Amino acid sequence: MAKPFVPITLVRWTGQDAAAQLQGFVFGGLFAGNRPPRGIDPEFVSYWILENITASTGAMPISNLLNLLRFYERADVLPHLARTLTRQEPDGRALTRSLYIAQCLGELGNAEVCSFASSYYAELLLPHPAAIDNFPLILETADSLAATVDLPAVGRRLQAAIDTAAKVPDRKGPAGAPYRQLTGYARNNLLSIQRTVEAKRRLMAAEPAQRLQELIFIYLGQSPLSLPSMEIFAARLIRGFAMNEDQETVNKAFSQVIEGTAKSQFDKPRKNFVIHRAAQAIIYFQGKLTFPQEALYEAIQSGPVNFLWDDLGPPK
Repeated sequence: MAKPFVPITLVRWTGQDAAAQLQGFVFGGLFAGNRPPRGIDPEFVSYWILENITASTGAMPISNLLNLLRFYERADVLPHLARTLTRQEPDGRALTRSLYIAQCLGELGNAEVCSFASSYYAELLLPHPAAIDNFPLILETADSLAATVDLPAVGRRLQAAIDTAAKVPDRKGPAGAPYRQLTGYARNNLLSIQRTVEAKRRLMAAEPAQRLQELIFIYLGQSPLSLPSMEIFAARLIRGFAMNEDQETVNKAFSQVIEGTAKSQFDKPRKNFVIHRAAQAIIYFQGKLTFPQEALYEAIQSGPVNFLWDDLGPPK
């Protein structure tokens, strides 16, 4: 029996309307938000990127492009993006742009592409003089390059900066602010990235069916690993399993979560969050809620839209 076709999105925007949606999101700056428009043919998304993203496209549009690629899964545009890495990052803005390009390559690329991105990161971006000024983005990029990044090298780069900053006579005064900030990165941010990189590697190495339940708990915010980047990572792997392996098993797992959560002792906000996100996932994967599940879902007022959701509204 043929597997049911599960689309990335139901196409609702075409031609100039689709182009306007993409233009507004990618080039809309901070006002664009983090949620790409749904309803555009994924192949048109690739066409638009190839026509509109160049080596001169700035860092903010590339950061929005990253969110677009995460939803539409357009790995076919990666060679084009890789060609915009010119090995010339003359200042902090150019560094930021290249870091976002590296994230695109790391999150959607195959082993060869990820290896290239990690090498570029290690050789040119991590040693960059401006890297320490934007170290959270350095760490965020290491997270995106989880499969192949040399994480100890990131730690060494940070430690070298800490050693330099530690030479001020008064670490507790204004001159010691860089030292305090960098040691905070080492204590908190770097350790968090180490945990997520290790978790991503473990999950990527596992058999798809064996990792499904853990991915669902991560996506539903019910795991110690449920950080924003991990939730999107989990959602994308869940979607890949539903599209390529077993859609019915995914919907059944989400349905069981709804049933268990409804009977649980969770407080109301937590219960609503889990039920709403799980119900939207079932609808997105073209499953059917039971009548009691539909009632639970519709009773949640103004629930947030989630990654596994096509912005179509509640079931009718």
